[in-house]
Amino acid sequence: MAIAETIDSWLARRGPTMRLSADLVEDLAYQLYGQALKRYPPDIKATLRQAQGTEKDPTAQEVLTVALKSIDRAEQLDKPVCQDTGMQTVWCRVGRGVTFDGPGIEEAVRSGVGRWTREHEYRRTIVQPLNRNKYPEQSAAGHPKVEWEWFDGEECVEMMLLSKGSGSENQGFHKMLVPADGLAGAKRFIVDSVIQAGGQFCPPGIAGIGFGSTFDGVARLAKRALLRDCRTGHPEPEIAALEEELLAEINDTGIGPMGLGGTTTLLGLNIEYEATHETQNPVALNLQCWAHRKAGVRIRPGGHEFIWEFGGDGVEA
Repeated sequence: MAIAETIDSWLARRGPTMRLSADLVEDLAYQLYGQALKRYPPDIKATLRQAQGTEKDPTAQEVLTVALKSIDRAEQLDKPVCQDTGMQTVWCRVGRGVTFDGPGIEEAVRSGVGRWTREHEYRRTIVQPLNRNKYPEQSAAGHPKVEWEWFDGEECVEMMLLSKGSGSENQGFHKMLVPADGLAGAKRFIVDSVIQAGGQFCPPGIAGIGFGSTFDGVARLAKRALLRDCRTGHPEPEIAALEEELLAEINDTGIGPMGLGGTTTLLGLNIEYEATHETQNPVALNLQCWAHRKAGVRIRPGGHEFIWEFGGDGVEA
């Protein structure tokens, strides 16, 4: 039997499939990049407003007021929330009933982001790391990075673009602790790292925390945690309680908005974990600034809808 016939018979047995078009992905990546830069996620906007109502420090209140005004003004003028367009990571979550050309999809993602930068006079931020020469577009040499995930849903794909400015991305922390350090050592590392960052990550922001996995995997988990709605606790009660504990402790440090004091250092704190080796205890912290720029889309055979949360029920954009 020919290879083509074998593939056709396998596809027939596995039921309906959706072919993910590279042209569609290119167009959606183009739209997601622009949307992420100019439209603010509803969970962060709501949490900022809530913080404005509970913050007692007058300077902190003023910073929160200015942030909310900037968000509204950016939407009114259809302009970026922040001048630093940052670096982009695009997460693709693919169901079982989807067929696609992986390299072609990654090329389409980068093409869409690159096309946006050609057509809009926004800041280009990426450079060659050794000679520091700037690339003419926001897509080159493996950027944007594309991350892949798989789930049991059938004919469905989710894409989420996350944009992070350098102020927050430079304040990333990673440590290969040992089991003797325990959870107490990991918590101490997280809180001490936020204190070290101070106002440099443009707080109030979001903390993504990764536990377990491997040296590289734990850093990925920390960034992945930023995609979850900051109002939604972890589905496991023990982890959700740890999120609340760390959030309260960090907000008690007094760093506050822009590092000027107050009780609103973080708007949310999300944890993700994976199994690790019995002799390892990896932990990573990825801080995101108040301009938390993300935008997503869910693709089905009948069309697509824009969403704000990756891997959840989704909120229409």
